[in-house]
Amino acid sequence: RSAKLGTITMFRIVTGEDWYRMMHDCMIGPPYCTKGKNYWETDCGHFGISFAFFSSFYIIITHIVLNLLVAIIMENFSLFYSSEEDALLSYTDIRNFQNTWNMVDAQQRGSIPVRRVKFVLRLLKGRLEVDPTRDQHLIKHMCHEME
Repeated sequence: RSAKLGTITMFRIVTGEDWYRMMHDCMIGPPYCTKGKNYWETDCGHFGISFAFFSSFYIIITHIVLNLLVAIIMENFSLFYSSEEDALLSYTDIRNFQNTWNMVDAQQRGSIPVRRVKFVLRLLKGRLEVDPTRDQHLIKHMCHEME
């Protein structure tokens, strides 16, 4: 009856949460429904239309769009995480960052104070390495943006 409810219903279908039960509810016909003067005043459904809509929507979304979404995420992830030398970040770079972060964030909170960012940047090696003397403006700008 509203766009919000329709969106929630479509999300339930996409996640596979009892979509077939919703389809069966939309198939209900006389004498198990209330007939009205026109389409908008009735709660009766139609078997063929209900089956066609729900089945096609479920198949298209779960088998095509969902796989497309997963492919896009994996493609973008592969740009950053690769063992090849021409990748933006290698496994070694990511592992180095993780070790540096763990060293600075000893309590394992998942965050560090802004004042510790400069220290983290000095410790990084590889493609993430920042030279504090050469990139002083960059470090200052990054710390300012985080405050």
